[in-house]
Amino acid sequence: MLGAPGSNLVGSSRRTGALLYLPSKARAGARPEDAWSAAMGLILSILLMGLVASLSPITIVVFILVLESARAGVNATAFLVGWTASLTVVFTLGYLLSSSRSVQHRDGRTVVLVVEVVLGCALVVAGVRQWRSRAEAPDTTDGWQARLLSGGVDDLSPRGAALFGVLKQPWAITTAAAVLVVHHQPPRLVALIAFACFAVASTASVVLMYLFYARKPAEAQAYLAHLRDRAIDLAPAVFAVVAGVAGAFLVLDGLVDLASVLR
Repeated sequence: MLGAPGSNLVGSSRRTGALLYLPSKARAGARPEDAWSAAMGLILSILLMGLVASLSPITIVVFILVLESARAGVNATAFLVGWTASLTVVFTLGYLLSSSRSVQHRDGRTVVLVVEVVLGCALVVAGVRQWRSRAEAPDTTDGWQARLLSGGVDDLSPRGAALFGVLKQPWAITTAAAVLVVHHQPPRLVALIAFACFAVASTASVVLMYLFYARKPAEAQAYLAHLRDRAIDLAPAVFAVVAGVAGAFLVLDGLVDLASVLR
């Protein structure tokens, strides 16, 4: 029997929306293809965020300076260990929060969605402000930047390098990825795959630099020094674009489900 005019269009629209926004409560009764599409949508979103995180100028600058320290190999490994440990903590907390009963109820889910939208708006605002001031010369006269750029990493210890790995990763993107995990409440296997994708993608740039340095130290030093200077110059513009895109994605992702929850 044919449905009412437009019913096929509505059904198609709902199936398309399920590709990225399949609610957790519907997961048990969902068709396998919808559940698969929802999982792949989340994994691809997290993967893209990881690739964006790997292009963070601040991370690139700090890692290059770590490679210029006296114990480059050990410090680079410690940097990656600190980075991975912090990612593990953030994603574990995100998964535990997403699997808690309070978040799965309507009120808890609404709070998560509101937090996601607010975080997205904050990133957009930060991106716009950074874009407007991108022409200004970065202030490197104070704080950790002055110490690093003046060659103060010669005596850097592995503990300090690990701390840099924790502090100087792109936390805006990492937080956005963790919020997506909390929002979509994925099964354990999907959460593990999403975490692995983000961890590998977000460390791609620093791992490639490390491998280049390990194989051709002399050639890598000149190239990485030039890359460091370029990253410093481009940092404001890159941050503005990344923050704006990530923020807009979070706002859209949160509003889509928030509208359905509040109906």
